[in-house]
Amino acid sequence: MTLPAARSLSEEITTGQGALLVPEEFQTTLIDNITDTIQGSGEPPCLLRAPTGSGKTFILSRVLGNVSTNHDVIWLWFVPYVTLLQQTLDALATNATELSGQLLSNGLNQQPSPGQVLLSTTSGVSRASWRKAGYDMGGGESARTPAEFIGLARSLGYEIGVIIDEAHIALDEATEFGHFIKWLAPSYLAMATATPKSQRINQFLSSAGKSSFESFGVSRSDVVKARLNKAYIEAVMYQLGQATHDVADLKVTVIKQAWRRNLLLQRQLDEIGIVMEPLLLVQVENGEGTIEAAEKILMHECGVSPHAIGKHSADAPDPVMMSAIANDTTKKVLIFKQSAGTGFDAPRAAVLATTKSVNDQDFAMQYVGRVMRVAKPIRQAFTDVDDIPPELNTAYIYLANAEAQAGYQAAVNSAMAVKSRLEGETEKMVLRHTKSGAQAFTNRPTRQKPLSYAFEAPTSLGQGGGDSSGDASGNGAESRHSSSTSTGKQPQGALFTDDELDTIVEGDQEAARPSPQDASTEKELEECLRAYGIRLYHCRRHLPQVPISMKRENRPSALDMAKITERAATQVTISPGLMREAQLAARDRLKEVERHVELTQQKVSTQSVRITIDRNALAKQANAVMSRLPNVEQEDRKILVSVMARQTEPHIREALEDADQDVDDATIKRMCRYAAHWLIRASESRLAEAFWSALAEHAETAEAEPLPDALLFADGVPLLGSEKHLYGVLPPDSQQLGELDQHLEYDAQRLMDTSSWKLQDREFRTARFDFTFALNSDELRFAEALDRADFISWWFRNPEKKRYAVRVVRGDHKNYFYPDFVVCLSHIPGDVPIQRLVETKHDIKDAIRKARHTPPHYGKVMFLTQDGGRYHIINQDGSIGEEVDFADLAAMREEFKRTIGTVS
Repeated sequence: MTLPAARSLSEEITTGQGALLVPEEFQTTLIDNITDTIQGSGEPPCLLRAPTGSGKTFILSRVLGNVSTNHDVIWLWFVPYVTLLQQTLDALATNATELSGQLLSNGLNQQPSPGQVLLSTTSGVSRASWRKAGYDMGGGESARTPAEFIGLARSLGYEIGVIIDEAHIALDEATEFGHFIKWLAPSYLAMATATPKSQRINQFLSSAGKSSFESFGVSRSDVVKARLNKAYIEAVMYQLGQATHDVADLKVTVIKQAWRRNLLLQRQLDEIGIVMEPLLLVQVENGEGTIEAAEKILMHECGVSPHAIGKHSADAPDPVMMSAIANDTTKKVLIFKQSAGTGFDAPRAAVLATTKSVNDQDFAMQYVGRVMRVAKPIRQAFTDVDDIPPELNTAYIYLANAEAQAGYQAAVNSAMAVKSRLEGETEKMVLRHTKSGAQAFTNRPTRQKPLSYAFEAPTSLGQGGGDSSGDASGNGAESRHSSSTSTGKQPQGALFTDDELDTIVEGDQEAARPSPQDASTEKELEECLRAYGIRLYHCRRHLPQVPISMKRENRPSALDMAKITERAATQVTISPGLMREAQLAARDRLKEVERHVELTQQKVSTQSVRITIDRNALAKQANAVMSRLPNVEQEDRKILVSVMARQTEPHIREALEDADQDVDDATIKRMCRYAAHWLIRASESRLAEAFWSALAEHAETAEAEPLPDALLFADGVPLLGSEKHLYGVLPPDSQQLGELDQHLEYDAQRLMDTSSWKLQDREFRTARFDFTFALNSDELRFAEALDRADFISWWFRNPEKKRYAVRVVRGDHKNYFYPDFVVCLSHIPGDVPIQRLVETKHDIKDAIRKARHTPPHYGKVMFLTQDGGRYHIINQDGSIGEEVDFADLAAMREEFKRTIGTVS
């Protein structure tokens, strides 16, 4: 699965935008891949790992819509909290209009119909009493039980699908909920999670009777590139010394500091010319008077007008009301309680002050998600993530960590909990200190040489280092603050005076890391990248016949479409029945049944009558078909009609002779054209395949971009060695890729995207291991078998949609085909090894379609499939061929020998 840099999105991805909603490129890739997999052979469970703000609900809703287009499915969608039910219903109504969403409690009493999506919390069906009663408890004349509804749905021929959103939380009761899913036995199962940790998911799948799942992931760096998530996060905690321990008011301090930060952001937005009022979120603990206490601090200590403060005072959260307040641009602050930390969007918010405990199990989701999104005005102002000033691309969290004040050890434990939970939501965090000595965990870089001198610095915001706000932060905050602050006595226990914002400072221990951009040798580059936690896996060019670059195919640049059109038209198979139908239509001899009903005696009689064809309508429909064929212009349409007409002429003349009709040549020509229109109208899919096949025959073999000199991955994630992989290791699996954010800072991940380094003596090319390299269980077994085979010189896991990857023109489709493996082997002992292609497939039909075109440079692609736990070669006709023993691979070698003649 390729996840490339994405373009901008119209609005928050999880907020309904109707026709304005345009998926990011990585979202489109995920939607297509999950759709293909979930309805493929075996219909495996699918797990989407994606960070907060990446559009998990949107992606899942589009998958449901795609699957429901091809299958009659009733879906059950589960979320962890009641507050998310309405939000999900709204998202479904906007993102998948072909579906009908409703609450499970209501839907059970309705007539089952395809496209229904019934929503519930996982706890709503995780009942031991239901399980013991076979989920047939509590029904009656006015209410169906789950067993009755599912039984009725299946009797009508409908399949069942299940979606589990926010699975990392929803599966708290994994075992009991798993029993429900096992009883349900869905044909389709998909899950979404914001964390790479799989313990709950594996436990759930085990109880649901599933042995494994297919994993799909998107890194947070891809979401950041799409400007859906802020790049940086900064969490500040205050630890008090003995002298201030009993007199400091941390709640006042935290709220004041957060407000000063919000004022600074407002000034920076004004300087750039972005019209937006940033929103400060203040999260307080449950209980009476906590909302009012925070409001009092904001009014009296910060000078905020009461009209600019929005409050959600209920202990039970109302996400709709909170979203309404958050989107009211007259409000500069929103105060809410701890239980309302999820289920609402506040796109204007970049600063959160929280007075509650940090030792909450759902820390990352509760806190970070509210301020991580990038507001629409900022996305519109900056088309590239690198152009956004770091201050406007940072989420700030101020923590009044009262629990950590009991003693030093408690403070350390609490701080490490903050760091761990933040890393569960973003990338690796580093500890830094503010001017007051408070702890700050951030993924923002320290002040040092820039990663790339190609990044333009903003003209009015400083240089984008970790503390670029510096003195200006305090001065700017003071200038805005003083105009609205009432004069009053400085409250006892405030840590700082009003003329400073507590910002991060550079410590002596923060030695600047060398910039990889300054490296002049390969060794220096490797050392610089290692300082960022990145390891290089070098291309093993000493192996036999390793090319500088692979070969790949392009569609022909100069097309003789006249020849291609004529060839495609003659290749289309026309059945005798369709040809007879076409000549009858051309001669106005088609018949349909005419039904007569005598009303007084209710007698019914039928007879066949000739029907008249609207020639203009027929021609219009044929032209519509031809307009959808690849590369077909107006002149090509004439050729296509002419070739098809020639094929019909003998049949029309024979029919006229049988009917003893004497017709002039001009009339016969006209009839042949009508018949051609009929054939074109009825043969759209076969024509399209014929055109793609003809285009593939003219495919051009070209050089791909040079293979990377090294592939990059996190140094802290060890990869298994591989004797014969071109880069010396087995590619990281989906689990390791999903955990990458926890091992590398955001800026380190940006370095991994660099494709070229200018060294003293040459250009050094790199690329990162990403999800397109990951191996599923079948591919991993095959890779291990390749390492053991003595006739294999080397192999390469061919990634999808990379410029250096092997690609093949498909003979049935507009997309290119990226085979799974490039294998360099000696067909006969002692022969010079050459490259061949292997693809492991679950879907045999897809293998047949991909096999229609043979790339001359590589020869016939070998397709392998698993059948009953054994692996077999797929024959040209789609049948299961000879078994391939992964302990030997001799059968694979023999098959390559048989097809050596297809290599040019």
